[in-house]
Amino acid sequence: MLKYMYFRCFAHATEDINKVKKAFRFITQKDKFEEHREKGYYGNEIIILETKITKKNEIIDFWKRMKDYGVVEEIMPILDDIVEENGMLYLRFDKQQAFLEKIALTTHGDSIAMHSKIESYPMKKNRAIENFKKFIEGI
Repeated sequence: MLKYMYFRCFAHATEDINKVKKAFRFITQKDKFEEHREKGYYGNEIIILETKITKKNEIIDFWKRMKDYGVVEEIMPILDDIVEENGMLYLRFDKQQAFLEKIALTTHGDSIAMHSKIESYPMKKNRAIENFKKFIEGI
């Protein structure tokens, strides 16, 4: 099982914050999230959107959606690359595609970042990966 899923996204001064919020809502399926305003290196405003999913049914619903969109099929072969030694699973979703209500993974920085803690006792990367696979098979 997954303990939680944490999502974060940056909205830069050149972006329409409402479009970024729409993309963030589409990925997270959450209407409420934290919003922080920060200053960038050149003094430009950056808005940071964050939310955390901890409820078991919401976590399961998220991964059911990821199955439907083909994301699970895409990440299964690369789990060794996206799961860290501490059991953290890292993904990035394309922000522009999310605005268009499509789910696509990306490696670039202009994204909606997600990390999730996979439960594993004792904590070992290979055990965490196996637990994640069992979790996915069970939904």
